[in-house]
Amino acid sequence: MNQQEVGFVQRINKFIAYLDGLPGAKISDIIESENGAIGWVTALLGDEIEVLLLNDKDVRPKDIFFQTGRHLTVPLGNFLLGRTVNPLGAPIDEGKPLFTKDGQKNVVYPDTMDTLAPSLGERHFIDRQLDTGITVIDTLMPLGKGQRELVIGDPRSGKAGFVLDVLTNLKDSGMVCIYGIIGKSLPAMRSIIQAISDRGALPYTVVVAAASVDPAPLIFLTPQTVFVIAEYFQKQGKDVLVILNDMGVHAKIYREISLLAQRAPGRESYPGDIFYQHAHLMERGGNFLNGGSITVLPEIELDLNDFSSYIPTNLMGMTDGHLLFKSSLLSQGYTPAIDTTLSVTRVGRQTQNRVQELLSNLIRQTMARAAQLETLSQFSFELPPETQSLFKQATQIKELLKQPTGVYISKEVQTVLLALPFTKFLEEKDAEYVEKNKLALIERVEKDSLTKDIFKFENELDLIKTLDENYGHDKTN
Repeated sequence: MNQQEVGFVQRINKFIAYLDGLPGAKISDIIESENGAIGWVTALLGDEIEVLLLNDKDVRPKDIFFQTGRHLTVPLGNFLLGRTVNPLGAPIDEGKPLFTKDGQKNVVYPDTMDTLAPSLGERHFIDRQLDTGITVIDTLMPLGKGQRELVIGDPRSGKAGFVLDVLTNLKDSGMVCIYGIIGKSLPAMRSIIQAISDRGALPYTVVVAAASVDPAPLIFLTPQTVFVIAEYFQKQGKDVLVILNDMGVHAKIYREISLLAQRAPGRESYPGDIFYQHAHLMERGGNFLNGGSITVLPEIELDLNDFSSYIPTNLMGMTDGHLLFKSSLLSQGYTPAIDTTLSVTRVGRQTQNRVQELLSNLIRQTMARAAQLETLSQFSFELPPETQSLFKQATQIKELLKQPTGVYISKEVQTVLLALPFTKFLEEKDAEYVEKNKLALIERVEKDSLTKDIFKFENELDLIKTLDENYGHDKTN
């Protein structure tokens, strides 16, 4: 007769149970009760063990739990593409089973969900640009493959739409996308999944979702599952994009778990290891020597009146930059509503080619000088021609940086468009002309044979001079 270890529930605090027995239990073991409750062993506390409950089954004192012989893990394989799973790897999209018994041999189960981040010796210099197809990003705030860039901003500032645009624009890039939905409401979760499907991005995307109605431990596991899946595809030599929506909810969930477990609270009642919990996730992103990369776009909402919030500043410190979104910019018609003066990309610019980088510098200088002179110009009735020309260039650039959601523009076309304000072609035209004729301009630039070889130029001055020769004769209004 086979003997099986059992444990008895001594006490329970919401979704945390404390059991007596199970002498052979180890951290990350999965145990199960007679009525189907699933527990995740998280601490060994002398004569009892701490267990986080991962489903909604009713658990009461004196209930019996049994060892399952399994540890916390998820099934991995190419069959995950196009599917929506929960943090335990179970399908929640009402589709077919992930795999059949015959396909079991193609399934990989990781030894642990909480792997250590690769060391510096296993990483490669970030030298490849992630082409998002979004002008303000690729030109002014470039992202590199393997970069970790925080997407931050106030509510209803367009963060979610921007991230979906990036995901959609990677359709023909060969990249794999892993979208983590962390503790969103069921309608919001369904809306995100539907948007991914409607845009045709689902075939190369894996959605890992835990709704706000799910148990807190399951929500907490979401980013770990996301990274385990991302690492599976990265080890195949693929470039992977990870989206985490959002890390502020994850921090609050971890705070709830820690407080209920009676761990010592720190600043804003968050546990002392909250920085570690997020940092060791972010460090799993990068560009790796064994092939492939993991680019990470964590999202978080921020009160723009308080930039010193604990969790957002933590995330700023552990990422390679941030994109700051403002609802005020969105209401003014700026899409994406990114404040380029307060946004940072620490490693993305090193992935740009020479002409992109120099043109980006010229645009930044123009915008900064125009902003500086704007205040002084209020005290003058008549502006010198040079200042008027500078203001015209700045407004034209702002108009060219506006890009409707769902529109993809290649890097070559972006570069030509943003160089045009410095040419004779737009010298006598205003921002209104650019606004009305932007689509026609894009179409013309796309058809121009010069555009294909735009990155052969060694500097922005040669580019502008050539554009002058090609476009300068056109004086139409």
